[in-house]
Amino acid sequence: PPGFTGERIFEENSQINDISLYGDLLNKSNASSPEHEITYVNESVTNAETPEYTDLTICGLALKSSRNFANIDQLRVWLADGVSVKRFQAGATPAIGPSNKFTDLVYYLLTDKTAGAGGVVSAELIRTEDFPATSQFLKANKLFFDGAIDAPTNLRQFISDTAPFFLCNFVISDGKFSLVPALPTDLNGNITQQPLKIQQLFTSGNIIEDSFSVEYLSSEERKDFQAVLRYRQEQRNQLPEEKTLVVRFAEAGSEQYPIEAFDLTQFCTSRDHAFLVAKFFLSLRRRVTHTVKFRTSPFGISLSPGNFIRVVTEASPYQSARNGTISADGTIVSATEITDGTYSIVFFRSSDDEVTPATMTVAGGKAVETTLYDSLFTISETSVSSNVYMVEQLTLGEDGMVDVVATEFPTTSTFNSLMAEDVLTDSAFTTEG
Repeated sequence: PPGFTGERIFEENSQINDISLYGDLLNKSNASSPEHEITYVNESVTNAETPEYTDLTICGLALKSSRNFANIDQLRVWLADGVSVKRFQAGATPAIGPSNKFTDLVYYLLTDKTAGAGGVVSAELIRTEDFPATSQFLKANKLFFDGAIDAPTNLRQFISDTAPFFLCNFVISDGKFSLVPALPTDLNGNITQQPLKIQQLFTSGNIIEDSFSVEYLSSEERKDFQAVLRYRQEQRNQLPEEKTLVVRFAEAGSEQYPIEAFDLTQFCTSRDHAFLVAKFFLSLRRRVTHTVKFRTSPFGISLSPGNFIRVVTEASPYQSARNGTISADGTIVSATEITDGTYSIVFFRSSDDEVTPATMTVAGGKAVETTLYDSLFTISETSVSSNVYMVEQLTLGEDGMVDVVATEFPTTSTFNSLMAEDVLTDSAFTTEG
């Protein structure tokens, strides 16, 4: 048979005609004359090997018989599934696949070498044993991450800022990153009001001397407010619609509280999710007042981030009204009258180098103890403080001591969480939207 070869072939398919895709359309706009004119042609060279695009989602758009599109500036695509990640929820099959759990996203971002920080962060620096329980907590409370991270971001800052929107804490345990629920949970991951399990008690006996410090939140950070939350409402293969939810305490005057806005549109697609976050933030602002830091010995310690501890401290606040002098004959001179009785004091004499603790017995306005004559004194009144805290950070110091950072976790006298009570009581809040 005859053959036809060449490096370039022109008009090889000139006999092909334009046929309509629609049976009832007979006369087309190019039936009598050309509708388009070719003004420029790029050379297209066949690849020796077919290109393979890995780790990409490719989308094609076909428009037929429509004149409604003059131009296309931006496309919105509804994707049912995201990237394949390691899934930590117990019983998840397959173990690698798309996920909407924030725990799985955190692990992916910290370990993936293409889209995350896997090139600089080792998987050994992540406390993954906490992730299954946290994933169960997210599932039980329907706290899902349905969104995309489409811009470069500071990874650690992103996780720290986003974790509270899933009622979680991004914590550090002996240099390892972890994600734990911010509220007490049961074995099924549900928020519970059962008495907390206090993991360990800390007093002056096991807190290293001069290592204890308290940091109180400022008054501005403790004011009640109205939470305004923005989130997405969407349906399959539909454009999303932005919604707004306003939440405040159901109490007189709450509508006058200042407004604080929270943008959850990047990941939140549920009103229940937004409402739960609002209740948590409002309770957190009202209940938590301070954090503590101290050092302790590693011997006998059994703690991890998310555990609850009890810290008992003693303090002797200074009060000028409790000061006085004792004259040479034992007469007591003080700004307030000191009735007869026995008092714990610290006193100072000009011949002494430092103040000395002692017991003073008062009878008829005079000190009985002659050793206290010719001295200045102040009555000691020791107050005992006992609070429950949630451990946020555990770090082993160079000297072998353990540095503990913990946040106040308000409870009742029977160690029931007040914040869990707030979050589980919908009637304590008023909503709009």
